[in-house]
Amino acid sequence: MDRLYRGAVAGIVGGIVMNAWSFFSYHILYFNTRRYTDWMGVIVYGDLPRTLAETLYALMLHLVWVGLLGVLFAYLIPHNNSRGYLLTGAFYGLASGIIIYAIPTLLRTPYISKFPFNTTISNHIGAILWGVTLAYTLRWLYNSSKLDS
Repeated sequence: MDRLYRGAVAGIVGGIVMNAWSFFSYHILYFNTRRYTDWMGVIVYGDLPRTLAETLYALMLHLVWVGLLGVLFAYLIPHNNSRGYLLTGAFYGLASGIIIYAIPTLLRTPYISKFPFNTTISNHIGAILWGVTLAYTLRWLYNSSKLDS
């Protein structure tokens, strides 16, 4: 498996964890006001997802997006063997989240440009979870591919 596929798989695995946190924080804890699928829904539909089909399609697109970010990480950090790889992943996740958070604010995108503090914290926790899971999965895939060869 080459770096592109490892990065995409690791990004998607991290995205699954990230979205699980988002749904848990939204539906169980009532901590945040916007799920990651809401973000993607606004970007794709111009409005919040209203139906299950719209939510599932937004989820699929979000997983593709985080897969792409995983590919970028895999190319930025080609040999993820350092001791601090989880911290590197957490930093990448949080930095990506802050940059992505800034874009709707700068463009004044409806529904996703202003958030209460709780939602911001929840989304940044999700970004850190994504980054750590991304780094761990990428390292695991890298090590398992070395065993195969």
